[in-house]
Amino acid sequence: MQGSQEATLLVCGPTLIAILSTCVLWRFAEQNVNWVSFLTSVVGVTVSFSVIAVVPYDVWQALVLQSSSDGVEHQDALPVSLLHRSWAIIYWSITFLCYVMCPLLIEFEASGDFTVGGRLRTSLRRNIAFYVAYIVLGLVIFLWLLMRGSAVKELESWCIAASSLWGLLLLTVLMGYGLVAVPRHLFQLADPSEQLRRIYAQAVGKDEARLSKLFELQDAMEQVHAEFVASQGENNEVAEEIPAVRQAMAILRRTLVKCEQLHGELTRPTRDGRTTEHGGAAAAPALPPPLPAQDEESGCEPVPSSPSQRGRLEAEEATRLERFAGLHCNLKAAGREARRAACCWDNLVKRCIFFEDLQDKQFRAAAELFSLRPRCGLSRGCCPHTQHLVRVGMRRLLALWLRSLRARVLLVLSYLSAMLSAVIVLGQLTMFAQGKWSLSLLSLLFHGNHGPWLTQILCFVPLSYMTYTAYFSIFRLKISGFFGLYGNHNTDTGSLLWCASVLARLVAPLCYHFLILIQVQGTTFQDFMGKMNVVRVLGESLNQVFPCLIAVLCCCNLLNPYSRILQFLSLGLMDFEIAAEGDDPLAEGKKLIDRERRRRAEDSALEMQSRDCPAPEVLEVPLAVPAG
Repeated sequence: MQGSQEATLLVCGPTLIAILSTCVLWRFAEQNVNWVSFLTSVVGVTVSFSVIAVVPYDVWQALVLQSSSDGVEHQDALPVSLLHRSWAIIYWSITFLCYVMCPLLIEFEASGDFTVGGRLRTSLRRNIAFYVAYIVLGLVIFLWLLMRGSAVKELESWCIAASSLWGLLLLTVLMGYGLVAVPRHLFQLADPSEQLRRIYAQAVGKDEARLSKLFELQDAMEQVHAEFVASQGENNEVAEEIPAVRQAMAILRRTLVKCEQLHGELTRPTRDGRTTEHGGAAAAPALPPPLPAQDEESGCEPVPSSPSQRGRLEAEEATRLERFAGLHCNLKAAGREARRAACCWDNLVKRCIFFEDLQDKQFRAAAELFSLRPRCGLSRGCCPHTQHLVRVGMRRLLALWLRSLRARVLLVLSYLSAMLSAVIVLGQLTMFAQGKWSLSLLSLLFHGNHGPWLTQILCFVPLSYMTYTAYFSIFRLKISGFFGLYGNHNTDTGSLLWCASVLARLVAPLCYHFLILIQVQGTTFQDFMGKMNVVRVLGESLNQVFPCLIAVLCCCNLLNPYSRILQFLSLGLMDFEIAAEGDDPLAEGKKLIDRERRRRAEDSALEMQSRDCPAPEVLEVPLAVPAG
């Protein structure tokens, strides 16, 4: 390829990734997403995946340079120089995004203040400790380098090493888990009975978490309601006279209305059928009447008659705004947590229904969960017969996949991923040898140039797998209330920003780690990241030695010594624990799933009857199992 064409490809590639990232994130983002935060998330995801996509091209360019006779002077100099100039801009843009923009916007979205300036001040106040630590550490390093006389030369190297340290540590932990968990997960997916056992065990905890978050949301709404009632009582004149308080109460009321609607959706009477049996969330209190309109005949706000009265009103305003901001923050957080818990429960139920159908060999019923269905009450379009044929064809293809191919493909993928994990771990064990001797089998693939396409494919496959193992581990973190991606427009803005930030933090250490693993020299990315090698501890030494711990973590996750150590430390006392009669989490979880399955089938039938929809095609097994 000519240099100008390759440069065009390097520009068009990130543009395509940006379009795809926007479409995917839009499917996850909530409807009323903040556009600034959403675009920041799109930029973070786009830049991260662009780096992953361009690194294989960088490897091929390095191999071309190594195999060329003149070394530098050839037609590919234009894209190489373009890459060389671009890495600095990309890297520092990612650093600014991760350490400044995303933390500020996450706290900005979580703030309960009622003005943009107030939310920014709150965000800065919550992040000020980290910023002060960064500034103090940077000043200390700068003064030390200044005394050595190499401040300008080594400052960028220290910044690269320091910003990559956190990513390298996190990457080691995540890959130590993911390299074992991904093959195991693919192997277990091929066995529906094993998946059902896990889901039944998780169902009770997920349902209890959902109900707990609903109670917390109800408590937050009751606190706001009580504050509204108190504000419209004896001290109503304060709310009428202070514009800031009136604005705060109006915004708080809108948030309360949204939470009331969310609470109604999550606790509708037919949702779980056990609002009284298990103490489900009661009906939320009725909204108080809106504040009376401001007197327009006066033409202006009433002016306090004395300085003392003015000071009293200002003190009342500050106190009340601070209290309203706290209530608003708690209400927003409770709404987010309730939505997240409900999404986790819904996803668990859908997975369980799917695996139950697979276990019973009801493949058409399982395929029905993923097939295209007509929307009730809407026009069928100009080609209803074609749409019907597409739906039938889709269901048959899915049924064929589930019946004959799914289990075999998953088993093959699990074996291949296990082999690739073993190859990666072996290479990491000898990264510190610096080419003297190595167990890295991946390096054998890059001893020469195999052409532009084959070389980039050989590079892209293991790099993509390492990326997947890292981010698979992130979304397996079991931390209550943590951020994540939730489908069907249920992901809040803070979660989008967090996911984009973590993705951007890991991409540079991950790619540099991969280039050291395959032992390809002369890439422009290594030329830029290699500036940190002048920092003896945080530079190349740490990047070569520290990944050896991934093998130790993989062994721990493979052999699972944690339970054995716990049993040894407890001196066997845990073996004498006797479960209470009827305390079977698997049986209780199966009852919850069966009840939810019946409820959903009844809701679907009632909805179709109310909207006068055509009857669905007869399935091999009904969605609802008859009670009794």
